[in-house]
Amino acid sequence: MIFNKYLLAGLVVLTLLSCEDVIDIEVEKGETQLSVDAFINNKVEVQKIVLLETKQFFGEAEQSFYKADSVFVIDDLNNKYIFEDFDLDGVYEWDDTILVHSGRTYNLTVKKGLDIFTSESVSKPVPPIDSVNWQYIPAGLGAKNGSYAVELVSRDLVGQVDYYKIQWAKNGKYVKGISSINLSVDGSFSETGAQDGGLFIPPKSTFPATNFDDSLGLEDTFTYDLLSIDEATFNFWTEVANQKVAGGIRALFATPTANVKSNIKYLGNDKKALGWFSASMISSYSQEIFDKPGERLSFSTN
Repeated sequence: MIFNKYLLAGLVVLTLLSCEDVIDIEVEKGETQLSVDAFINNKVEVQKIVLLETKQFFGEAEQSFYKADSVFVIDDLNNKYIFEDFDLDGVYEWDDTILVHSGRTYNLTVKKGLDIFTSESVSKPVPPIDSVNWQYIPAGLGAKNGSYAVELVSRDLVGQVDYYKIQWAKNGKYVKGISSINLSVDGSFSETGAQDGGLFIPPKSTFPATNFDDSLGLEDTFTYDLLSIDEATFNFWTEVANQKVAGGIRALFATPTANVKSNIKYLGNDKKALGWFSASMISSYSQEIFDKPGERLSFSTN
């Protein structure tokens, strides 16, 4: 009887051990798609359009770049801007005179064989950044150090609903990540709370020290970029901000399952693309922080 108990126990152990074999599941591969990261502007710098191919959701291979035959932008004055992939890495560049001008319409075209993808964007005007203010904020509970809080002083354009994206840089390095996406309507939070022609209000107007590396100290240089965007691009960035995906915007376009909307159109019926194309005007302001008497944030709606 005791022998039978030990025999039964041994059989159970062997059965459990046999369940540790690796099981390979055959998953049907989906179709890869073109992923477009195309945000052009009026800054005097290299303009870039990044083209990648989506990867399989369960695939281990790195996302590969999209080899286009030609990539170009044409404006409503029939000026043609040809982007080239000099390093063969999917980053198509144009570096000449200022590309984007206020109020103009821009059309993106990506060609590969018989495949043609297009998109259109109208650049909106942007107000100037008049000045900046800063104030030292002592370290709070659990913080490693204090930091300077910085605010831009800019007034929304009068006469229409304006959409903006605000981005920051510390010592030339832009703060990235979904948590850094800062959108504004008429300098406020949304159309319902906007006041046409008013000053940008906190926290939309303030530099966000989201972590220790972002905190600002004396002799640090900060940069504000105020971008004009249209309503569709505002809605796109709102969707991106609601995605909890590590790796930034390109991670959202890494697989065909990404559900963020796209304005990239295929001239046909049987293919789709991911990503976004937008032409923006940018107002920039850079300043090195120094110790100034009476430094304070002086936001006022007057």
